[in-house]
Amino acid sequence: MHDINYFHEHELQEHDFLGCCKDCRNSLNIIKPHILAFAGRIQKYSQEMLQKLPPDELYRLYQLLDDLAHLEVGAHLAGLILQEDEIKSVLPMIRAYYAAFFTVHERHLAKQLIHAKDSWETLKTFPLYPRYEALVRAQVKLLPDLARRKLIFIGCGPVPMSLILMHRLYETRSVGLEASSKSAALARAVIHALGLQKEVEIVHGDEALLEDLDGNAVLVAALAEPKERIFRRLRKLLIERNGHIPVMYRTYTGMRAVLYAPVNPAHVTGFRTIQQVFPTGRVNNTTVLARLDE
Repeated sequence: MHDINYFHEHELQEHDFLGCCKDCRNSLNIIKPHILAFAGRIQKYSQEMLQKLPPDELYRLYQLLDDLAHLEVGAHLAGLILQEDEIKSVLPMIRAYYAAFFTVHERHLAKQLIHAKDSWETLKTFPLYPRYEALVRAQVKLLPDLARRKLIFIGCGPVPMSLILMHRLYETRSVGLEASSKSAALARAVIHALGLQKEVEIVHGDEALLEDLDGNAVLVAALAEPKERIFRRLRKLLIERNGHIPVMYRTYTGMRAVLYAPVNPAHVTGFRTIQQVFPTGRVNNTTVLARLDE
């Protein structure tokens, strides 16, 4: 594995990929060492070690991976890269790190918001704030009447940013469903600090609680697991309610799939894709609108 200094000594340049569709193997050879170098960098970090990192250091480490995920390499080359044997072997470790990063980083942010004098101003300083705003606008693009619905968000996390911004931008009411008791407690405290208790409800539990929740649109977080079980429960609920509830889910496409395993067809058995919005800029997720496959 390469040392982290490899990133600084061999920075990727835009001209490295000019004409890459004609020479994907060469481009793969350019990118591969960077991915392996990142894997070598993070393999020493346990969950406990990540939790002890200062927020700024944790975010700087994440930015190395983020830069790789946002290389404009095209779908064909991205597929070639992520299927290469050595890269494929380290993807589970990279993806586990990515999931851990979000849990740790959002818990840091949640505590800042809870204790801040002005929670809204503190929230705006969150580096990923603009990305969440773009994601929320993508959801409304897929489902224009979403602002008039009550949204159930499966896997809202300790800082339910999407639900916060849905209300801030569109006055949407929502329910955040969170399987982790610690994250659910933090999410409730964040919502209280922002004064949104009447608009955003946080429920501790998994998809088994869906039948008890009042909502007429569902969003599945990109990191919500296990996907197959979640969508199976959703399908059962939709059949019981005559399929009149739109479902959106977030996934990873192209080079961004280095971050986390995409939703695959087996996960969404019984659903058909109606429309999807691919990410632009530094947004990570593709947002998909699906309905029951009749």
